[in-house]
Amino acid sequence: MGNTSTDPRFTPLLAAEIRDVLEKHGYRLPADGEHVQGLVLARVEIAVKNLAAIFEGRIW
Repeated sequence: MGNTSTDPRFTPLLAAEIRDVLEKHGYRLPADGEHVQGLVLARVEIAVKNLAAIFEGRIW
C-alpha cells in the first residue's frame, strides 16, 4: 500500500463504500452538525488507512 497519504487506492469512492457498509450495519454519524461529522470522518480515514496497513502486514 505504500505511503498512505499518497496511496492512489484510497479514493473518495473507497471512503464512501466504507461509510455505506458501516451504515448498512446500523452505525450512524453523530447528528452534531457538519463540523463534528467532518472531524469524525477525518478520524475514520486515519483508522481505515491503519487497518489497511495492518491487513497488508506492514509494521511501523
